Amino acid sequence: MLEKLTINQVSEILQVEPSTIRFWEKEFGEYLKIECSKGRRKRYTEENLEMFASIKELLYTEQYTIKGAKRRLELDKALTSALGIEQNFKDTVVFMLSSIMEEMQKAREESRRLAEQVELLRYEKQDIQEKLVEAQNKGLIDFLIDKVSVKRINGVS
Repeated sequence: MLEKLTINQVSEILQVEPSTIRFWEKEFGEYLKIECSKGRRKRYTEENLEMFASIKELLYTEQYTIKGAKRRLELDKALTSALGIEQNFKDTVVFMLSSIMEEMQKAREESRRLAEQVELLRYEKQDIQEKLVEAQNKGLIDFLIDKVSVKRINGVS
């Protein structure tokens, strides 16, 4: 077991600024459980270091937002406590869920694209129908003009 670490030691190990550690501590406090006696400097345990490393991985490597990282940590916590599963299986489940979410996003985008195409087709159909009615009306007018012209030619007024 490591001795308890200072914020500077944690920041050096993780290669982030101490201010980043403080920010993560504030944002992810419920997952860190840092104990500090009044009037003493904070010291971080090995578990705290591991959690900070997980947070860094989620934010920097996997590109989660703060909110997304909190959801992911909550999911990890729920899977661990509810199922008592090991990390590899937990990672597999999270990967599968992420893949499903990605596929759903792609399907949503495809659906939106198809809806736009349907809307364009509706406009084209409406335009064609209007032109058809116009042509039919023009044809009827031309037909009537021809009939009137034929009657005049034949001497019928």
